[in-house]
Amino acid sequence: MQPITVAIADDDGGRRARFERSLQSEQGIHVLADVATSEGGMAGNRRLSPRANISAIENVVARIRRLKPRVLLADMKQCTDEDCAMLVSLRRECPDTLVVLLADESPQQEERVMQALAKGARGYLNLEEDTPHISKAVHMVDRGEAWVPRQMLGKVMDQVLHWCHESSIEVNLDPTC
Repeated sequence: MQPITVAIADDDGGRRARFERSLQSEQGIHVLADVATSEGGMAGNRRLSPRANISAIENVVARIRRLKPRVLLADMKQCTDEDCAMLVSLRRECPDTLVVLLADESPQQEERVMQALAKGARGYLNLEEDTPHISKAVHMVDRGEAWVPRQMLGKVMDQVLHWCHESSIEVNLDPTC
């Protein structure tokens, strides 16, 4: 069985190192090179070094395209600008890479998380609580499942139903179907 390849895009070097250590000790997971948007850690590998003539988003997407991770753990600050441009670019350029956001637990983040889920993120990890669950999240997302806390599921369903109503799509919630 092929290991699940994971890349981590997080400018916080200490947190990134903690996640890498946690994942490297897990069977079936292989952590790839650093894909943080800052220049730190990338100078040793010219192919993965940031290019001066393109944006930070384009740099990250180019590195992800070359590394081809199955799962990308990405700092929420990098992925949730006004238009979720990085998530949109990753879906277009790297459709086989599944993005899990790294977020803190704050009311302000909730709307951004919902927007990111709508733009293609497969879930998010609460930076304060979910570190012990990081390998479980990677395995579940690799299997095609989403990783969101239970309290978010109701909001996700509300959003889906709202979208269906606006699109005039009928949703049958009958469990026997």
